[in-house]
Amino acid sequence: MIAGARRRRGAPGALPVLVGVLTAAGAAPGGAAAAAAGVASPAADRIAGVGAPAAQVPGILGRHVFHPLAGGTLSLAELRGQVVVLDFWATWCPPCRRELPRLDALNAELARRGGRVLAVSIDEDRENVDRFARRYGLKLPIVLDGPNGVARELDLQDVPLTLVLDRDGQVALTSSRSDAAGLQAVADAAHGLIAGRPVAAAGAEGGRP
Repeated sequence: MIAGARRRRGAPGALPVLVGVLTAAGAAPGGAAAAAAGVASPAADRIAGVGAPAAQVPGILGRHVFHPLAGGTLSLAELRGQVVVLDFWATWCPPCRRELPRLDALNAELARRGGRVLAVSIDEDRENVDRFARRYGLKLPIVLDGPNGVARELDLQDVPLTLVLDRDGQVALTSSRSDAAGLQAVADAAHGLIAGRPVAAAGAEGGRP
């Protein structure tokens, strides 16, 4: 298990969607009201759900080499110019099992518009991931990275955790929710970035459902 990561087995909407990165309530536009709504400024030094400093995250992600279940290798540097939804998950995580079929459908939508969803499994057992993908008929790209891969380098705080990356590989939105509202916020952000619209804090579904 990743140091510091929480295996959340409660309700799927237990944690808020967080736009951009965490900051002190008084430092962000909107102050305490924005923080209370689960919305954070993209100008702070921490990305929600990630322990590594925000300035280091694009480099960590860009240089990491993933190993898809289908074989070969894949890096986010190869996907520069695309909007990428990066989802960290595990077969032992009930919220992950609920969200992945929906993310699979989102991948099909984004693939037609110049984007994709990349599901990063932190499982140690490849056979478990293979069985899971077959059971749910998943078509989205799945990479097996294990608990000691990029998730540890990022110091991942939650599982699942979804990062929406813009065309330059910068984190535009993070979400640790697996409910319909959280996944819709991820989809809206990805489609908006593809259309050339920045992710607006006011447009996120923040707070606890």
